[in-house]
Amino acid sequence: MTAPAQPSPPGAAGPAAVSAPAARRGCGCGPLFGAAAVAALAAAGYFLAQPTFEFSNGLVAPVRLVINNAARVVPPGKTTRIRIGRKLLVAEWELERPLSADRQPMGESVRGSWVVPNPRGTVTRTAGARLDIGDYFAPLVTNGTDRLLRITVNAGLDGARDCGCAVRPGARRVFLGYYRLYRNSTVQATDPGGRTATFRDLGPEAQARKWVVGVRFASGDFR
Repeated sequence: MTAPAQPSPPGAAGPAAVSAPAARRGCGCGPLFGAAAVAALAAAGYFLAQPTFEFSNGLVAPVRLVINNAARVVPPGKTTRIRIGRKLLVAEWELERPLSADRQPMGESVRGSWVVPNPRGTVTRTAGARLDIGDYFAPLVTNGTDRLLRITVNAGLDGARDCGCAVRPGARRVFLGYYRLYRNSTVQATDPGGRTATFRDLGPEAQARKWVVGVRFASGDFR
C-alpha cells in the first residue's frame, strides 16, 4: 500500500521551476534537400533510360570495335555493353588479322558497320563471318608431319590466297585468318619438296561448324 502524499512543511522549498526550452530554429534545408533528391532521381532515371549498345564477337579472333570514334578491342566469343547517346549511332568493327613471321596480315579483311539514327533501349549487334558481301571461314591447321607446310586457301579457285606463312611441324589448330567461303573451298598444304595435300569442298562443313573448319595434314597425305 502506498502512503498518501504528505504536504510540504512550511518554509520548505518546492520544486524549482524549469524554463521551457527555447524553440529550435529551422535550418531551411528542406527545400534544398528536396531539390537535390529530385535532381538525383532525374539523373538516375536519365542514366537508366540511356540506350545501350550490346556487341558480341562471334569470330575466333579479336575484333576492333569503334563507336562514334571511340575504339576498343573485343576478345573472341565475348560480349560488351556500352552506354550510348540518343542521337545518331555509328558503329564499325574489323577483324584483327593474325600476322605472319614477316609481320604481314594473313587472310582477308573482314569488317562490318551499322548506322542507327535514333537508338532506343538495347541495340544488339554481332560480328560474324556471314556478311552482306559473302561468307568467310577460318581454317585451323594442324601439321602432323615433320616438315614445314605452306598453306593456300581456295587453291585452284579465283579467290586463291597464300597465307604467306609456314606452319611448323607438330603445330595444332593454327589460326591463319578468315577467307572467302565457297561451296568448293579448299585448303592446300605444300611441303618443302613441292608435294601437296588438299582438303576439298569445305563449304557445307564450314556452315555446319559455324564457319570454322579444322584440317590435319599427315605425312601420308602428300603426293
